[in-house]
Amino acid sequence: MVIGFVSLLFLSSIIWINQATQTNHPSITSTLGQESNYQSLVDSLTTGKKISVNKVKSANWKVPLSGLLNLESAAAKHEGLEDHDEDIQIYTFHLTHPLHGDFLIDTGVSQQFYNDPESLGIPSWLASGYGLENMTILTATDDYIKQRNLDLKGVFLTHLHLDHISGISAIDKQVPLYVGEGETEERYFLYAATRGATDTMLNGRPSLQQWTAEYVDVFGDSSVFAIHSPGHTAGSTAYLVNTFEGPVLFTGDASHTTWGWNHGVEPGSFSTDQTRSLTSLNKLIELVKSYPEIRVQPGHQSL
Repeated sequence: MVIGFVSLLFLSSIIWINQATQTNHPSITSTLGQESNYQSLVDSLTTGKKISVNKVKSANWKVPLSGLLNLESAAAKHEGLEDHDEDIQIYTFHLTHPLHGDFLIDTGVSQQFYNDPESLGIPSWLASGYGLENMTILTATDDYIKQRNLDLKGVFLTHLHLDHISGISAIDKQVPLYVGEGETEERYFLYAATRGATDTMLNGRPSLQQWTAEYVDVFGDSSVFAIHSPGHTAGSTAYLVNTFEGPVLFTGDASHTTWGWNHGVEPGSFSTDQTRSLTSLNKLIELVKSYPEIRVQPGHQSL
C-alpha cells in the first residue's frame, strides 16, 4: 500500500512537471500591430519608416556552450567544438519611434536582479543553476532609463527566459509587455523550476500581449516587424527594425552566438525544440542572404 502510494505520488509529480508552462500570468491578443507578410517586410527595407535604435550592453555572462549551440551538429563536430563556459552578453535595445515613443527589445539586467535575485523569486539553488555568479553588470536597466529619462511605452520580448526579463523590475508595472504566439502556453519540464520566478517578476503587470501571426507590422508603418521564430521557445520572436543606419535583424535566441549564426547551427540544450529551432534559424539566414543590407544582432554576442 505504501509502495503504491509513493509510486502514485512520484507519477503525479512527473505529470505535473511535464505540464509546466513558462508562466501562469495571463495573456491576451495584442492590441498593437497588424498581420503582415514576408513580401511587405522585404518592401519595408526600402520604403519603411526609419527609427533610431540604441544597443545597450547590460551585463557580461558565462554559460555552457552546449546550451547555446547544438554541439552534435555536423558543423560543430567538424570544427571540433567542445563544451566550455562561453562569454556572452545580455542586452536591451532601445527603440525610439517619432510618433509612438520609446520601446525596448528585451530588458537587460536590473540592479535588483543582479544584487538580490531572491527578492524576485529566484532562490539560491536556481541562481546557482543559472550561473548568476558568472554575471557582471555593466549598464543596469534602471540606470539607463534614469539617465535617458525614458517614458517607456512598451517592451518587445524575444521570449520569456529569465535572462531576457532580468531587467523587468526596473520597468514601470503599467508598461505593456509583448510576446510571441504560444509563448505562455508551451509546456516543458524545465519550466517547473523557473515558473515561480517568472510569475514573481510579472506579478502586478498587465496581461502579456501576444502577437498572433508569423509576420506582424508592429506600428503599421513598416518600421518594425515581429517575426515568429519558434524552437528555442514556442513563442520566440525576432525583430526586423528599419533604422536610420539601415535595417537590423534582432534574432533573439534563434541564434545566441556569432559562430552559430555564421555556421547555421541552431541553439543547443537551452531550447525546447531543436528541430523547429533550426527551421527558424534557416528562415532568418535565408532572409539575410537574400537581402545582405540587413545587419544581424544575435541574442547574446555581436557579429
